[in-house]
Formats: sequence, C-alpha cells, structure tokens
Amino acid sequence: MEKFNKLICYILALANFAKDIHYSCHGESFYGKHLFADRIQENMYEYIDQIKEICILGNDEEPLPSGEYLSRATSLIPAKSDNDDLENFRSMKALMLNTLTHIESMDGMTVGEENLIGNIAQDVQNNLGLVNQQVKE
Repeated sequence: MEKFNKLICYILALANFAKDIHYSCHGESFYGKHLFADRIQENMYEYIDQIKEICILGNDEEPLPSGEYLSRATSLIPAKSDNDDLENFRSMKALMLNTLTHIESMDGMTVGEENLIGNIAQDVQNNLGLVNQQVKE
C-alpha cells in the first residue's frame, strides 16, 4: 500500500503547490497563469478519493490519517519564489516529473488500479506539456 500512499502525497504536493502559484502569480499574463495553476489542481482531490477507495480500501486496508498524508506531502512541496513566476513553474515541472517517475515505478496492480493510475498519469502528463510551454525560453 505504500506505493499508493506515496502517490497520494505527491498529488497533495501538486495540488498545494499549484494553489501557491495560483495565489502568488503576478505581472504580465497574470490571469492566464492564475487560471492555469487552478487547472493543474482541478482533479487532484478526486484522484485522492479514488485511490483511497479503489486501491487501499479495495484491498481491505485502511488509508493513513489525513495528517500523516499532509505531513509526508509537506516535504515534497517545493519552496515558492515570491517574485518569480517562471521559477515557480519550473519547480512545478520538477514536481510533476517526480510524480510521473513514482507512477512509472508502481507495479503489481490490478487492472482497475492500473486504469486509475494511468488516468492520473495522463492528467499529470497533459499538464506537464502545458507547463513545458510556460517555462520555454
């Protein structure tokens, strides 16, 4: 179950860092960056719920307490730059790549679990493609 617990922590880190960017972006193209950060965060809590129900409870295990997930996720959240939106999106890119690396390392799943995790990977990969455009020089 640790592979699923770790994925939940990565998803929490993505959602929270996206909100950090959402509330701190500024300057040229402010509104577009503000909305884009929201788009990254959009489905994350639904994915967490599905992981807990399908992958953890579905295997007759108990999810960790919320505080434990939050504590573990804290160490994954990058430091936010107060005045550099570009640097924040670069940090988001690194966090997305780390999340995808973890997903790629997950094995021994049922078909249902693989489908869910594949959907999560697809969403992260899609947003990564857009973040790549945001940080392109």
